Amino acid sequence: MKKMKQSIIAVALLTAVTACGSAEESADKFIESGMALMSEGEYDKARLEFRNAIQINPTEAEPYYQLSLIDEKKQNWKEMYANLRAAQSLDPDNPKIILKLGQIEVVSGQIQEALDSAEKVLAIEPDNIDAILLRANARMKQENFGQAQKDIDKALEIDESSLDALSYQVMIYKEARKYPEALNAAEKALAIHPEAMPIKMIQLAIYDEQKNYQKMESLYREIMLDYPDESWVVFSLVKLLNDGLNRHEDAKSELVKYINANENDTEAKLVYIKLLDSQNADGAIDQLDKYIQQEPENIEFRFARVEMLIQQGKSTEAVDDLKEIIKADASSDIGLRAQVNLASIEASKENFAEAEKIVDNVLVASAENEMALLLKSKIQLRQGAYDAAISNLRIIVRNNPNADEALVLLAQAYANSGSPELAQNSFRQALSVNAKNVQAALSVAQSMIRDNDLDRAETVLMNALRGNPENQDLLQALAQVRMRKQDWAGTGETLKNLDGLGTASAVNHLLSAQMYQGLEDQTLAIVEFEKALELNPGLNPALQGLVAAHVQLEQKDAVVNYLQQHISDHPELINGYAALASVYRETGDSEQALETLEQGISQHPDWVESYRFIADIHARQNNPEKVIEAFKRGLDANPENNILSMQLASSYEAAGDFEQARQLYENVLARDPSADIAANNLASLLSEQFESPENLQRALTIASRFRDSQQPYFADTFGWINYKLGNYQDARPALERAASSDDAIALFHYHLGCLYLAMEMPQKARQTLEKAHQMAGEENDNELVDKVNIRLNQI
Repeated sequence: MKKMKQSIIAVALLTAVTACGSAEESADKFIESGMALMSEGEYDKARLEFRNAIQINPTEAEPYYQLSLIDEKKQNWKEMYANLRAAQSLDPDNPKIILKLGQIEVVSGQIQEALDSAEKVLAIEPDNIDAILLRANARMKQENFGQAQKDIDKALEIDESSLDALSYQVMIYKEARKYPEALNAAEKALAIHPEAMPIKMIQLAIYDEQKNYQKMESLYREIMLDYPDESWVVFSLVKLLNDGLNRHEDAKSELVKYINANENDTEAKLVYIKLLDSQNADGAIDQLDKYIQQEPENIEFRFARVEMLIQQGKSTEAVDDLKEIIKADASSDIGLRAQVNLASIEASKENFAEAEKIVDNVLVASAENEMALLLKSKIQLRQGAYDAAISNLRIIVRNNPNADEALVLLAQAYANSGSPELAQNSFRQALSVNAKNVQAALSVAQSMIRDNDLDRAETVLMNALRGNPENQDLLQALAQVRMRKQDWAGTGETLKNLDGLGTASAVNHLLSAQMYQGLEDQTLAIVEFEKALELNPGLNPALQGLVAAHVQLEQKDAVVNYLQQHISDHPELINGYAALASVYRETGDSEQALETLEQGISQHPDWVESYRFIADIHARQNNPEKVIEAFKRGLDANPENNILSMQLASSYEAAGDFEQARQLYENVLARDPSADIAANNLASLLSEQFESPENLQRALTIASRFRDSQQPYFADTFGWINYKLGNYQDARPALERAASSDDAIALFHYHLGCLYLAMEMPQKARQTLEKAHQMAGEENDNELVDKVNIRLNQI
């Protein structure tokens, strides 16, 4: 029997070897057939042919590549990427595969990867125009316009009529805000390609940014002549007429004309209903009822009616409509959708238990229903059940990678659960899916601002504003970015757009004031700060800016009078007391500062910052007893405040009362075990002031969290405790990391020098200790200088 099996295997292997050539030929035939079907638009049949080719010869890259092209047509981006990766693994140097991957990378924001892909292709084919334009596109994304222009010039040398190259030429002018040059380049491109839609779309974007609505209207009408059945052109024109040009009747007329010619276009009818709703809510409902009578089976009209009723505050009628839909067939997709809408209404009334009950019923019938999971996640986020929300949201994103609302909620869940990096990654994914998502754009832009990546932050906000031109939060963020760039013209333009919204805002006046400060016009800044404070007396940046402007103009009396009146008008607000005390302190009037702070404490005994402020004044007067007294008063009023506890502990340390300091650090860690500063200071105290074998071991246990810390003080504490315990191999990386940091102090070098000495590394010890000696002298730390000298003498 065993012999028979071996014979069968041998025959199978022999057959595989001898049939190799015919298999390749069969695979090629399927590929040729698939490509022919693709050229005829028969994509599903073509897919089967390419799958057959893969079954016959799984080592051939071409069918995977062709499948990726089908996926591109179908906008199945995830599958497209997977097929391209499979093709690349089989044929890693194939230019067309690398190029297609690069195009995906640039769209998904992987700019460096896209540049690398372009360079790989150009190393093989230096004149590959698509690779040159891929590199140009990536460089434009980096706002490296100079190098991008060189690529475009090269592409046009190769093919002066290339539509892609001509489009990029127009786009690069637009991105650089060279609008006349962009429009001129567009006209030249259209002379060669009269029907080039990419060029016309860029023209529309330029006219939109210039608010040249007449030109936009003319261009839309020109496009409509070429594409009379394209609904998006009509919808865009209608929006322009209604919102941009305030020609409401013309907008309705255009839409009615299109509907009459396309009676089965549900989307057009719903757009018309929204247009009517913006002017006459009752008339919109009446028209919608007519559509429902005409097409009783069209469920989209019925859901649109529910949405309109909710917007009008008629939730009872909306509920009745939904119950009628559910009654017809609760278990169908339509019935489930109606149930989720019903749950949303309950949630909006804060009937969360009832909402969750309805959603759970939907999920029993359809475990991965996206709408139900989304609402369930929102309820869980509200309840603080972040892990459960993350689990549900990840199911949505797995099934629908383009679900930007789910990605934003996922980011918020990660942020609340203490995973800021995962949160930012989800926000960025949401933005790559939908550049106009406001929450994602604001979060990503703020992250870029923190990294001082102001150009990219501006681009993110501008992209979001294209879909939300009247969003106040986006405009305010854009103004802040432009101010930081000292782009005063751009800031002024943005503030003008904010004013055009017609909503008086304290933040808008604050931004105007900050712009005037940047332009060194303190007088106008004061006027705007005062307007901001009239609208929002508690706006701290406005009050602080007002004080700074008066100080710059040396107007102490004026600012004191303003702040005294502010306190009189708003005794319940802390900011007035803090600002006035700051003015007194900085002008050397400590008694008045203390009196103002006491006045604030009488109104707000739990005002933590006031006690720190008082302690700071006493510290400036070199009065450590009063410093301790201030922090003790603060803790009496706020007995569990960790900041006051640690500052009092630090004051006790400075005064040599180590036992009191130790107890305070112990109290902080008992309340909050994650308090790293308290852990570091307690471990240091135990190893220095309470050194014993037991305390050193406890100090090591506490400081073990700092083994890989990049914070130099924490790393030094961990390393020094290990040094004292004789754990030199554990001590060395931590102490070297602390001493090599930009924030290194003499003590870190002293500790590292002691370690090198103990490890019998005299040359390194001497170099490190000499560095410690030099820095200790610069820091005027004579005690440490003496310690370093002792160690140097040992060498």
